[in-house]
Amino acid sequence: MNNNFTPTDVRDPTNITGIGQVVTDAGGGSVGLCTGTLINPRTVIFAAHCVNTRAATAYGANSGGTGIAVGFETNTRANAAGQSDELVNWLLGGSTGPGRFQTNTAQALYNVNQVFWNPASRAAASCTSPTSCFIEADIATAVLDAPAANIPTWALLFSPLTTPTSISPATGTGYHVTIAGYGNTGNGTTGITGADFRRRVAENMLGALVSINTRNLFLFGTAGTPSRPQQLYFLDFDDPRRGQTGADPEDFNGFRDNALLREGITGPGDSGGPLILDQTFSKQVVIGVLSGGSTFFTGQPQGSYGTQSFYQPLFLYWDWIVANNPYRYVTATAGNKNWEDGTAWITELDPAYQILDANGQLVNGLPTNLGGTNSGNGSEFGELCFQSPSTSPNPATNECVDLATGVERNGVPNTATESNSPLVAGLAGADGMASVETAQAAPGYSDTVRPAPTLANGLPGATGFTPNNVDGVRATGEIGRYYDVTLRNTGAITLNTAVTVDRFSVAGATSQLNIATGASLNSLIEIRQLTGTVNNNGTFRSNGDYLLMSGLLTGSGTVRTPFLTSVLGTIAPGSLTTIGTLTVNGNVVMSSGSGLMIDVGPNGTSDRLAISANGTSTGSATLGGTVNFAPVAGYQVRAGDRYTFLTAAGGVTGTFTSTAMSAILRPMITYGANAVSVEIQAGLYRDVVTPGASVQGAYAFLLDGSRGNANLSGVYGLLDLQNAATIQSTLDSWAPRTETLRGSLGTVAADNMSRFYRDRLAGLDADNMGGTLAMIGKPIQLAALNMNSLGGDEVRSDASGVTVQEGRLPEDTSAFLAGGYLDGDSRPMASAIPAGGRDQFDGFYVAGGIEKALNENSVLGLALSYTDIDGDAAAAGQTASGTLIQGTLYGKTELGGGVELSTQVSAGAFDTKTTRNIGLVGTPFTLTGKDSSLVFTGEVTLGKDFDLGSVEFGPRAGLRASHIGFSDIKENCTGPALRIDRSSFNSVQGRAGIALSGKRGASFKPSLRADYVHEFMDAPTSFGANFVGGVGPNAIFGLTGSDSDWFEVGGGLTISTGSVDLSVGAETTIGRSDVSYQSYRGTVTFHF
Repeated sequence: MNNNFTPTDVRDPTNITGIGQVVTDAGGGSVGLCTGTLINPRTVIFAAHCVNTRAATAYGANSGGTGIAVGFETNTRANAAGQSDELVNWLLGGSTGPGRFQTNTAQALYNVNQVFWNPASRAAASCTSPTSCFIEADIATAVLDAPAANIPTWALLFSPLTTPTSISPATGTGYHVTIAGYGNTGNGTTGITGADFRRRVAENMLGALVSINTRNLFLFGTAGTPSRPQQLYFLDFDDPRRGQTGADPEDFNGFRDNALLREGITGPGDSGGPLILDQTFSKQVVIGVLSGGSTFFTGQPQGSYGTQSFYQPLFLYWDWIVANNPYRYVTATAGNKNWEDGTAWITELDPAYQILDANGQLVNGLPTNLGGTNSGNGSEFGELCFQSPSTSPNPATNECVDLATGVERNGVPNTATESNSPLVAGLAGADGMASVETAQAAPGYSDTVRPAPTLANGLPGATGFTPNNVDGVRATGEIGRYYDVTLRNTGAITLNTAVTVDRFSVAGATSQLNIATGASLNSLIEIRQLTGTVNNNGTFRSNGDYLLMSGLLTGSGTVRTPFLTSVLGTIAPGSLTTIGTLTVNGNVVMSSGSGLMIDVGPNGTSDRLAISANGTSTGSATLGGTVNFAPVAGYQVRAGDRYTFLTAAGGVTGTFTSTAMSAILRPMITYGANAVSVEIQAGLYRDVVTPGASVQGAYAFLLDGSRGNANLSGVYGLLDLQNAATIQSTLDSWAPRTETLRGSLGTVAADNMSRFYRDRLAGLDADNMGGTLAMIGKPIQLAALNMNSLGGDEVRSDASGVTVQEGRLPEDTSAFLAGGYLDGDSRPMASAIPAGGRDQFDGFYVAGGIEKALNENSVLGLALSYTDIDGDAAAAGQTASGTLIQGTLYGKTELGGGVELSTQVSAGAFDTKTTRNIGLVGTPFTLTGKDSSLVFTGEVTLGKDFDLGSVEFGPRAGLRASHIGFSDIKENCTGPALRIDRSSFNSVQGRAGIALSGKRGASFKPSLRADYVHEFMDAPTSFGANFVGGVGPNAIFGLTGSDSDWFEVGGGLTISTGSVDLSVGAETTIGRSDVSYQSYRGTVTFHF
């Protein structure tokens, strides 16, 4: 180091940088010391001369060879009082820590099991003596017997640096470099003074890329012997006082540049260290390995001002380095294949390998041609100088030459002799990290094109191998193979055997690893699942941690790792659809972005994440993120189900968030000291249904009130699992629309017969019974009749056609047979969703009766009728049918003064059947109900006619009452069948109007009638219901109401032609909103 700093000042303050001290057992407690650089977790690059006095097969203590190790701490001895001396422990063994020749990961000292050095380093041009060969091809690799898991690795530049366009007097080539190593320390005046096993760091400017031949020819006028044409990277040690009094006289500025603030040079023990280009690109790269240094004057101390260091350019030997690097980065090809299939794998570009592209930018890649080795046919750059005396700003001798252009300064003699040729000693060092970039080939330094890729030559694209670590064979020199496996392509790799790799990663979202039952994958460094899927039914282990950045970890196998840490990942024991237990031997940490998927089944069975100790980890669980529960196929989760889904021998801290399993079911998680359990609890349906939706609300009331009822387990089992929208639409579809329709059918059937007898009475004349037999039913095409009903019915009937046959009965008696049909529609259930449409119905009726004149002013009749009517609700799948059988007593009498009293009384039974075809999440139910209701109707009418000549005119007033005693219905079916409590229907109508008709016996008889109708009773607007087998009070469902006031208008015309009467008529309602009806009648009467 220059004299401005002490050896202590330049110690590397960073403990571990990936630059290490290479220690070789020299026997007798002595060691040989060099420096090396970690380029991947298994491989250290350093100088061949550190080991080339023995065969490469001689190294590797654990297989009987010479011991060699690499220590990566900045101080490879005891760092503080009480700490063990890792170097001594490795060399001699100790009472604590790893034993002799054993890797000590705690102190970052790694044993080496194989060494490879370039045989060309022993060529004559490389040697200064039989035991000192270091000038050319001075490259070696050492293989660690365990991966250096947490040690930074360095990128290597395999392209020659771009030749500078000019050389600056201050900064020379412009390439700033860092040097580092564990060699001897000292200052610019004293040179090397001793070593202390500490790493030091200095800076310098890259002086030149030049061969020793070229340098010597400039300095001494001769290249010297043997010829040494290989290019080397050179540095010189500049005295900051150069050009001033007191400057070191031996500093002749060998390579033009000025001293830097922390400028230094290398010394013995730095050999093999890296030359780090640290400011040219966005990241630091190693461009050379230190081989030696030069002094130029008798007695000049090594490492003093004016001395030089030289490095092996990596680009000259890149192909040798790649081939003798045992570490392979590999990936699986696309598709589903077995791990054991050699065609499933392909080697990838090592991320440490860097080249310069056509634009001089640093990229991940390899040259297209092989390295130039020591051919010497490459270009050179830099500026060689000889400036003396160094104490003068204008030295008398001042000659420099630009190596790239050959331009010299004239008048500077080259008079140095061979006796002044430089001394050479072993030396140097550095620091940084490597990253992966896009691969891109670039021209190399040789004319030889690189060969096709093979696993042996290390070029990317090789196939036909199975990733499984294999240690090398020291005695034969067979190189080991260590794999860094990354799945990044689409497809699944299935492992069926036991495999060990250095590192395993998943980087493709559509990539998957399947570890079969009985198989195992051991990733020595760590497991990095960045995305994708790992399905582990065997054993997945790592000495390092398992990082689940994202993606899915599933299976019923075992994961063994110090820490399984999920950041954004999902863990699903078993599979996403089946139950299983995933065991973790180690600690588990789940961050707030992670997920746990738990399948649950019957009898408390569920997935389980079982966390246990592994000797170094206690088996603790630190919880966060979200846990989701889902039933396995065929099982319906029910409220009250309980499961234990996580156990942790080392204790549980933290909590999960959870999501509802449905709109109803919610997990309630309980945290114990060593276990986490869940109970499935049910929320309220009332919190799920649409506000204001009365049908949904009614069913929600019933469901909330009957929770736990075994009779309804099938309903809860399916419906509880649905989302809010499905629950809402399902409950709406269950609306008991048939109840509205059933009421409409009853009122239509009863009203129709009342109308029929009202019309019959209007046509009876006590003094003209005539022994007629009337045949009523379809003498002409149907006319429409709309009846007043609870449901707002629109009814059409053909009941008015009458055929009369005389002389068949006694003169004071008449009889009739009648038949007709009904067709109409009514308002649907008011609260049902979807709204709209109308209930539709049709049917037929038959009636028969006999009438007798009591005197000339009174007549009395008795009749039986049968009505059959069927209806369809506005929503598909719901129907109702009914039959009304009733007897009717009817009659009229004249009270005097032209006042006429008409009355009718009916009693009967109305039998109904309802059918609701509904669904419950794909399960159909047919719900049927039956009812028999008593029906009573009565009507009384007063009227008076005034003679207006050809017609009679008069008022009419009446009162009509009806009662339908609807009873409860219990639907027959499982599932959501209802027990319906229905109120009776009661109606009292007041009728007032006028009538106009032709006189009896006239051949032309018009008729006209208008009535005002008022309903005094309020029709039921709701009914109560509960599930069959349900508990608690009824829920209330809505019905359709009816109008209170409206008008009815009717008219007709009868033409008599002797033995035949032809009649037509029509009726309609006016001002009625719940129902609008019209009735049309036609009658043909024959007289005999």
